[in-house]
Amino acid sequence: MAYLELLKRVDTFCALRDEELLVIDGFCTRKKFIHGHRLFKDGDSAAYLWVVEDGLIDLRFDLPDSDTSDESTLSSLSENNIIGWSSLVPPHRYKLSAYCASDECTVVMIERDRLLGFMNDNPDAGYKVLSALLKVIGNRFERLRETADESPFSPVRVTVHMGTCGIAAGAREIMKALIEEIARSGQSRINVSAGGCIGRCASEPNVTVEIQNEKPVIYQKMDSAKMIRVFNQHLISGRVQDDLMLEGGR
Repeated sequence: MAYLELLKRVDTFCALRDEELLVIDGFCTRKKFIHGHRLFKDGDSAAYLWVVEDGLIDLRFDLPDSDTSDESTLSSLSENNIIGWSSLVPPHRYKLSAYCASDECTVVMIERDRLLGFMNDNPDAGYKVLSALLKVIGNRFERLRETADESPFSPVRVTVHMGTCGIAAGAREIMKALIEEIARSGQSRINVSAGGCIGRCASEPNVTVEIQNEKPVIYQKMDSAKMIRVFNQHLISGRVQDDLMLEGGR
């Protein structure tokens, strides 16, 4: 019962009964980290769902050929928050890297396979966990969007539409590819933000490019390679990629 009270405080699990939480309690292990240490890396097998017990955790894009820093932080999470939700979703690989951002932090690691087995054997409890998790993820993306809207004006703005359908179609990988290209090029005039669904789910992932004094352009069915092409040809060289445009997207 070492983790029961913590699990009760976590939005993802608070709807479960005590007897259900006691089962999950048996899947948990506590671990401590110090400032700057990495909990997991983007692309690693997501073997655990993590709960922040105390301290602060930064979720970051690890940029190639570059030391990670606060500038690559997408969000910061404190106590009673879940991280590593990719552990519950195929292909079960982390999409960001996590670092201890406070002097020390303590996390509780929940074994993915045992948790998924419990949810499969107890569908009512599994439904409660996944429903709560979806709400948590939705709230985080909404906060990310609000933060992006507060960013200072930039002559070039790129919005990666990361609604549920966009994420399922690969929007996270597109966001990562875009940020990596910006880092490589050293461009400071490009503002990147995450946006919601534009209502064209069949054309996801969608990306909107807005350049000062030009009409916005919406690209459809994007992937990492297409995003790099749009970056170099449109954002840098000013040539709209007509074959990638969403019909009526200009």
